[in-house]
Amino acid sequence: MALLDEQLVEEWLNRQNFFTMRGIKSGNDEIDLLAIRPTPEGIDYWHVEVQISYRPIGYIGGDKSARRRDQNELRLGVEQWVAKKFTSPKKVKRRNEILPNANWKKFLVHGVLKDDAELTILSQCGVELIPYKKVLEDLCSDKMGKSSSAASGIIEMVNFLKSSEDMKNRSRTGAIT
Repeated sequence: MALLDEQLVEEWLNRQNFFTMRGIKSGNDEIDLLAIRPTPEGIDYWHVEVQISYRPIGYIGGDKSARRRDQNELRLGVEQWVAKKFTSPKKVKRRNEILPNANWKKFLVHGVLKDDAELTILSQCGVELIPYKKVLEDLCSDKMGKSSSAASGIIEMVNFLKSSEDMKNRSRTGAIT
């Protein structure tokens, strides 16, 4: 499922005129997505990590146990996660190999978290947050351009299901005869 989520996020970025690289190896680890986009003000550089869960059992920051964590444990776990995903020497070196001296912004596309306090801590650590639901809503709207990627096929299926459900609801209410 993680690969599918990353493909949908990549499609979302591409439809916003980003050039993307996905699944960049960094030692035994990887960078989910690097995205660049020219703007009138210069160039946007985004390092995007994708962490989607619908029924989380563990915390984003390391400890996957169901045990309740206090604020200090939450903060420490999130800070370690941010270091591992964005600021470790390996990740910085790998990004610089691809595009030296770029000023990368850190982004997390997220689903449901075990504790919403993690979102506050992530934001305090300089990570910009993008709810996965927003990505999916944007992709399913007609406002964004179309593409021919594999992710587009999935988006078309979701829109088909949504339109079929809308038709069924309208026929029940008498809006369609």
